[in-house]
Amino acid sequence: MKKSFEWILAFAVAGLLSLAGCAGSQGGDDASGDASMKDAPCQECGTRGDIELKISNEKTYREWNKKAYSRMDSSAVWGVFPALSVKADRPEKCKFCHSYSADALDFDLARVEDSLMVKAFPKMRRELMLPGMRLPDADSAYVDSLSKLLLNSVFADGKKLSDMSPWLERDGVEQDISRELSKDFKNLLNALASRYELRYLSIPVVLNVRMDTDLGKSGGYTWQTLWTLWDARYGELVFLVYSEFTAATTSRVAPEKEWAEPFASRLWKMLSTDLSKLENH
Repeated sequence: MKKSFEWILAFAVAGLLSLAGCAGSQGGDDASGDASMKDAPCQECGTRGDIELKISNEKTYREWNKKAYSRMDSSAVWGVFPALSVKADRPEKCKFCHSYSADALDFDLARVEDSLMVKAFPKMRRELMLPGMRLPDADSAYVDSLSKLLLNSVFADGKKLSDMSPWLERDGVEQDISRELSKDFKNLLNALASRYELRYLSIPVVLNVRMDTDLGKSGGYTWQTLWTLWDARYGELVFLVYSEFTAATTSRVAPEKEWAEPFASRLWKMLSTDLSKLENH
């Protein structure tokens, strides 16, 4: 029986509650911190109003493939990957980091993604790309190697997908471009489409967050992510967005949750931009 993505997210909440305060990782990257750094629950967190943030030091790159975007099929199956590589850094002493971890970051990004995708493509079926969900349990070993295969795939400027330098060098640029993928990368996407009977794949490639207790009035954090959407059947990129910024609190409410919220408007721009009016710059 197929489970809706919304149900899966609700189910994941229960799992995250048991992980609060623990450090997790994906893609082979360790979150800084361990059980010895666990904080006592914040007595005031989440009870003093909304978290107010000031965004600064922002770097952004946006890229669409107009041809691939124009033929998006709203009735197709969309495979949703968790972030391939997550780093959740934090200082040793952090009063508001009790629920902060790599797993919690990844879940919060998924929360933002899902709310936007439902709005943009309400008829498209989204399936979580994890064993026991869209992937059969028997594929666990294959999934373990899949993140590395994707991260090591050659992409922009002949560099690995895990390399952020192509986007840092293009800070402030947004453009329409059709990239020819390497044969191996294209074959990998085609194989995923065939194996799991899906059309699209959303892949947050990296998610790096560092908490900073000295930022703003009540702490803050730095954020870095590369978020990509692929047409796996055709073996091509639909769009990607690189986003990096510093988020500092402007009130007494600490950033103890909803870290992906500032990224929501940046991702939504990829889904709401009128590409007929897009001018490369």
